Amino acid sequence: MNHNHFESVEQAIAVLQDASAQELARVHAASYLEELGAPEAIQALISVLSDDDYGVRWAAAKSLANLGAAAAPAVLHAILSPDTDDRFREAAHHIFKENGDLLIRSEAQPLVHALETSTGVDELTEASKLLKKLAA
Repeated sequence: MNHNHFESVEQAIAVLQDASAQELARVHAASYLEELGAPEAIQALISVLSDDDYGVRWAAAKSLANLGAAAAPAVLHAILSPDTDDRFREAAHHIFKENGDLLIRSEAQPLVHALETSTGVDELTEASKLLKKLAA
């Protein structure tokens, strides 16, 4: 399924979040959702950052990085939620280290560093600080 064949955001989200779907279809869904950049598309991409399938996690992280400022606040809120795991932190690291928005990439350096070295408190502090900067 080529990503041009999705008929709606809902259909692409359903494929992206379907763990039994083929990896390639799920990766195409991530690309399609990136092109739309709608809030529900961003939330769906975030929801698979801990997925069992590495290719799906990578595609979602890449899409969120490419979305830059549009996705950054939602990703930061997700970092601050209590149920993040190592896979999610690895994805978040990529999203901010390779962010499509140069200002966010620059501002996120302390967060990227915390994600590389910490297992909790530092990254929460840095995510919170960055969220406040983006909201200002």
